[in-house]
Amino acid sequence: MAKKGFIARLIEGPERSETYARSTLPTNRWELGWDVFKNNKGKLCGLNLLSLVFMLPIIIIFFMRYISKTVNGQVMPFSHNFGSFAWPIYPMTAGLEAQHAFSLNIEVFKYIFLGVAVAAVAISGGFYVMRNMVWAEGVMVTSDFFRGVKKNYFVVLLSLIVYTVVMMLSVLSVNMSAIMLGNNQGVAWLIITAQVISYLIMAMATVMVMYMITLGINYKLSFFNLLRNAFILTIALIPTNVFFALFAAVWFILLFIGGQLFSIIGFFLVVIWGLSLFMLVWTNYSHWVFDKFINDKVPGAKKNRGIYKENTAEDGGEEIVIEKSKLKERYIKPITDYDVELYELPTSFSRKDLERLEETKEAMRQDSDRYSEEHKNDHDKQPETIDDLMKEDAKQEEKKGKK
Repeated sequence: MAKKGFIARLIEGPERSETYARSTLPTNRWELGWDVFKNNKGKLCGLNLLSLVFMLPIIIIFFMRYISKTVNGQVMPFSHNFGSFAWPIYPMTAGLEAQHAFSLNIEVFKYIFLGVAVAAVAISGGFYVMRNMVWAEGVMVTSDFFRGVKKNYFVVLLSLIVYTVVMMLSVLSVNMSAIMLGNNQGVAWLIITAQVISYLIMAMATVMVMYMITLGINYKLSFFNLLRNAFILTIALIPTNVFFALFAAVWFILLFIGGQLFSIIGFFLVVIWGLSLFMLVWTNYSHWVFDKFINDKVPGAKKNRGIYKENTAEDGGEEIVIEKSKLKERYIKPITDYDVELYELPTSFSRKDLERLEETKEAMRQDSDRYSEEHKNDHDKQPETIDDLMKEDAKQEEKKGKK
């Protein structure tokens, strides 16, 4: 055994306490994001490529829309004036571009739901893997990806369907407003106001759906509560939401800000890490939001996962405080009582062994509750502090040794 321990120390290094191990973690969210990227570049690239495979249908749909819009812009006389000598002559060009945009978007939305159904695979699996990375857990990209799909596909799909419907109505509203403006119909300022409201709704819906995805992956919520909480977080944190949404999408923005160099850089970043970095930034940010506003209200929720906080407990980021009164609430069975023993797992265990372990754990809980109920009136004998409780256990052990 000594030899084995010596070899193990050579391989693994000196033994380190749990506090030391946790102290090597990042101390804030910015450090955590950089640490995840720095130590998982290959995994992030693999996750990005795997996600892109399932994003292909919706990418193809929007690419075909772009091609159609470009062709219409070259063929149709949107910039020609009535009465000009351009060929061919279209006698009614007012609002023509908006009408074609409206028709094109109608065609796109006929197929968009199919693309959304496939994209939900990439989003549910990708955000689940990213959540585990942010939690500083070991990750097997492919297996964890499909485990995330199995657990979260339907909540992500439903969120994306609601988002798509909102976007469809908003985009068509903008198109209809453009047609009315082109044909001099209605009151211009009211129509422009309606367009601005539509754009604001699209922006708010985009942030909401990102919150719905991360909330749905982290918590078990009804869909109504999912919508409600996402809406509250979207409205309450507008400045930080806008900043981190743009920061997460900066790689995609490079594709459209103009200039061949920026477009090329943006394209390669999107192919290699784009989706993964988007998920990393938003997951990391949303966990900061959850720690600040949600986890204190959720029983059993852990705060600051993946982050080391000095002088705090691991299971919630708060100092552990044991009150004397807690020991007085119920009579605690001495730990030296061996009426019920915990089943020990063999080196090679099966599902039956796990079931047996759970059965013995449940038996111990029931035995402890039964003991507490039998001695519920013995409060005068109940230890008041941890030290008293340890002394009581020592006495019980001594009595058992004499017997």
